[in-house]
Amino acid sequence: MAAYEQLSAEGYVRARQGQSTVVADVAEIARPDTTPDETSDHAKTVHDFRPGEPTTGSFPRREWVRSVRKVMREAPDGAFGYGDPRGCTALRSALASYLARARMAHVDASAVRVYAGFASSLGFVGEMLRLRGVTRIGVEQPMLFYHRQILELVGLETVPVPVDAEGLSVYELARSNVGAVMVTPANQQPLGITMSSQRRSDLVGWARGNDAWILEDDYDGEFRYDRRPIGALQGLDAERVLYAGTASKTMGPGLHLSWLVVPPELRRDLAHVTHLRAGVSTINQLAFADLIGRGAYDRHIRQQRRTYQQRRKVLIERLRSVRWVDVSAADAGMHLVARIVDGGIQERSLIEAGRDASIKLTGLQTHFEHSEAGIVLNVARPADHQFEQSVDELLRLLADQSRA
Repeated sequence: MAAYEQLSAEGYVRARQGQSTVVADVAEIARPDTTPDETSDHAKTVHDFRPGEPTTGSFPRREWVRSVRKVMREAPDGAFGYGDPRGCTALRSALASYLARARMAHVDASAVRVYAGFASSLGFVGEMLRLRGVTRIGVEQPMLFYHRQILELVGLETVPVPVDAEGLSVYELARSNVGAVMVTPANQQPLGITMSSQRRSDLVGWARGNDAWILEDDYDGEFRYDRRPIGALQGLDAERVLYAGTASKTMGPGLHLSWLVVPPELRRDLAHVTHLRAGVSTINQLAFADLIGRGAYDRHIRQQRRTYQQRRKVLIERLRSVRWVDVSAADAGMHLVARIVDGGIQERSLIEAGRDASIKLTGLQTHFEHSEAGIVLNVARPADHQFEQSVDELLRLLADQSRA
C-alpha cells in the first residue's frame, strides 16, 4: 500500500475508488548521456599554465581536516546558524593579527569583512562606491579582464590608466577624473611590476587630495623571493585604502574565502549593500581561523614560496633557449610574462596550437585593449608530479612554433 501511495503521489499511477489502479500516461523523460566524452580534458593529460590559481594538489588537506575536526568538537551550537554577515569574530581577529604581522597592515578585527571569494567582494565594493556617488573608477592597463567586467556590471565606468616600470601612472590617474582606483601594487597583474615607494606615496597623496578611494588587490602579495614581502599599500593610509586579500592563491579557490580591510567611513555603506548576501560558511571560517592561529597557514605559505621559487628558476632557465620570447618577471608572484619579440609568431596561433597539444595558455592580449603579444605563465598551477613534463611540453610547443 505504501508503494502504491508513493507512485500515485508522484504521478506514475492513477487510482480511483471502485476502479483498478492503472499506469498513468507519463511522458518519457530524456535521460542524460553518461557516455564519457573522449575529447574532454579528463581523457588526456592537460598541461595548464593559465594564471589565477595554484595547483589543487597543494591544498593542505591534513592540516585542514585537523582544524575542521577541532571546530566540530568545540564550536557552539550558534556556529551552525547564519552568523555575522561581517564574518565570524574568530576569523576577523585571526586575519587582523596575520595581516598586521605578514602584510604590515594597520588593522584590527573591527575593520575586517569576510566574503565568498574576491569576485564577490569586488562586486560589493563596486555597489558601495555607486551608493556613495562614485560613477568612474580607474583601473590598471593592463588588468584581469573579468575584474573589469565585474565593476562594469555593477554600473561603474572603468577608466584605463597606463602602467609603467614603477606601477600605475599617478600623473595619468590625476587626469582621469575618477572617484576611485583599483591597483595591484605588490605584483601587478599581469606584468609583475612592484609599485615603487615614490609611486605609492604619490598614489596615497592623490586619494587624500581628491577625496577618492584606493582598492588594493593584494592577491598574491605573500609570494616574494628576493626579500621579505613588500608591505601592503594600506599600511600607508588606513583611511583611504580599502585592502582586499584572498585565500584563493594561497590555499585554493575552492575554499571561497576572501577578506576586506575597510576604512571606517565606508563600513556602514558596505554593510548596506552586503548584509546576508556575503554567504560564507561559518564552519570554514572557524577552521581557517584555527589554521592561522596555530601557525599552519604561515607554514603552508613558506612551503609554497620555496616551491614556486624553484619552479620559476627552472622555467626562466628553460625559456632562455627560445629566441623569440623575452621573459620578464619581478621576484614575486605566481606567474611569468613571456613577450613575443618575433613579429612572425602570432599570439592567437600560439594559444590555438597549445589547445591542440593539451597545453592551456593565456595571452597578454586578453589583458590589454591594444596589446603587445605574449603569454602569461603560471608556475604554480601544474601538479607537482607533472611540472617537469608540463615544462617539456611547453618548450616543445614553442620550438614547433619557431619552425612553423
